[in-house]
Amino acid sequence: MAWRAGDFKGKDVWIEVTAAGLPAIRGGRVSMRYSPKQGATIYRGGAASITVGTGPILDLPAGLSADDMQKARTQAGRGSGFGKAGTRSKAQAAAAQQSAAELVASLPKDAALCFTDGACKGNPGPAGAGCVVKLPGGEHHEGHRALGTGTNNIGELTAIGMALDILDQVGFDGPVHILTDSKYSTGVLSMGWKAKANKALIATVKDKVRKHDATIHWIAGHVGIAENERADALANLGVEESRGR
Repeated sequence: MAWRAGDFKGKDVWIEVTAAGLPAIRGGRVSMRYSPKQGATIYRGGAASITVGTGPILDLPAGLSADDMQKARTQAGRGSGFGKAGTRSKAQAAAAQQSAAELVASLPKDAALCFTDGACKGNPGPAGAGCVVKLPGGEHHEGHRALGTGTNNIGELTAIGMALDILDQVGFDGPVHILTDSKYSTGVLSMGWKAKANKALIATVKDKVRKHDATIHWIAGHVGIAENERADALANLGVEESRGR
């Protein structure tokens, strides 16, 4: 795709253009992105609200369609069809494993992948959070936290915040993709779900997600992804430490 810097409702964006440098209009809308980096979210804006600049026409790295991501999130919200870990049929387990493997394989090679998980015994009860951060060069970072008495949702949200904190600590500023098996976290952080509880925590984690322009993906739990399993183990380590308090 060819892109050119421009303006959308007063904001600086990159706009898909034709070889002549004009907006590539399809159905009255134009593809645009706020970042030139690989993995940036690509939106569709009304052609009347877009102004193309006079700068150079560039071939930017591939991005991710906001429409496609929303369809995937909507499907996840309706039910994945994969069942729950521990009670899946063989067919469900195979489908869940294939879906997770395809998702991980589809993510940009220069992106940081954050595998996050929360755990709780009792809900509320002793709670923990765990995360594994895989950087593009293969370097891994991980962390866990004992949360005392809490809920599973608190653990899931905390784990996402922890992963993004690790990226700050190592100074990573490339594309970020978060993989969580929590539909609650996916919903309240990226799908506009209304939260009745954990509002302060959600606001804090949302700020971190925005700072990194991170994309959140729902992924089934316990499907053979090593980093996903490790995040689960770390979250349960946090649970055990909470029990010992």
